[in-house]
Amino acid sequence: MSEQSGVRATSWLMHVSQLAPSVKFYCDVLGCRVSVQDDQAALLIAPDGFQIYLHESHTGARRRVGDVGVEFVMWATETVEELDQITARLRAYDPSTCTQTVNGITFVDGVDPDEIRILIAHPSPHDLPRTVIASRFR
Repeated sequence: MSEQSGVRATSWLMHVSQLAPSVKFYCDVLGCRVSVQDDQAALLIAPDGFQIYLHESHTGARRRVGDVGVEFVMWATETVEELDQITARLRAYDPSTCTQTVNGITFVDGVDPDEIRILIAHPSPHDLPRTVIASRFR
């Protein structure tokens, strides 16, 4: 295998308690569009082509922060203006959304309708490679 294999993340599956509010949230806040939807699932396409599969699940079991598995997915914006726009849209859903700048990177931290953490950063790792692991990731 070559040093850079070309493998990259293209989509994720997320279980949500109610499909409609989650679809609206990801479309309103992150600018996704609905590609396919039925009564229990939806495929959303983010502006960069990333795919989000949402599946309505009524298990009632919620993960606790720190449990094994993916805790959240971090998004990045190309411009400060885009970060500001997303921050305003996120605050409309979650007034406790906060912003913090660490090592030249601005993080916006909020939650979706199921209280799943949403983290957005600027600049992206492509524009400012990370040289330290922020304390929020420890």
